[in-house]
Amino acid sequence: MEKPAAVDDQELFRREAMGAFSHEIRTPLTSIRMVLELARREASGDSIVLDAELAGMLNTSVDDLQSLADDLQESSRLERGRVLMSRGPCDLRAACEAAGELLAPRIRMEGHAPPALEGPWDAPHLVRAIAGLAESSNRAGDGTGSVRFQATAERRLVRLEFASGTPGGEPRGIAADAGFSFFRSRMFILAMGGQLSWQRAERYFNITADLPLD
Repeated sequence: MEKPAAVDDQELFRREAMGAFSHEIRTPLTSIRMVLELARREASGDSIVLDAELAGMLNTSVDDLQSLADDLQESSRLERGRVLMSRGPCDLRAACEAAGELLAPRIRMEGHAPPALEGPWDAPHLVRAIAGLAESSNRAGDGTGSVRFQATAERRLVRLEFASGTPGGEPRGIAADAGFSFFRSRMFILAMGGQLSWQRAERYFNITADLPLD
């Protein structure tokens, strides 16, 4: 299976990232439209009635919409060099644990505990990158909610590996179906001086992120 370099066709990544965003934004918009339709059925005239359940669904959808909009804005600012990355220090094990909390209970990162070390990374962005890559691996892998994860120190870098599914089958390239989280996380890794590579086939996605230790 092909393992592309970290720096590839930028126009391809930009196009597929926007395709992923366009697809994912439809989910909260569809949910909001459904909530409003149900609320109108419960009311009379042009008014709407939101019970506790509908109000909760609406709030969740609006939060999801806001999160996607924030991610798109931050990705744009990163691309234009408008985001300053902290040089750490960042505790790797703490970052992995925080990422796991963001993913729970939908996705589990399973594997050995990361090594106890610090690196020159931006902690909030590293947490989101780890969570995003695990989410993307699951999404474009077997979708079971279980992602094999390992973090190892190799010379002057730390290697983070995410895998879902079983190798084999027809190789596939990176496309919008990898999810917007893949493209956003890739930008975070590159902005921290790292590199991203991957192997992908039908129901299999392995992502490797290399981050500098100094």
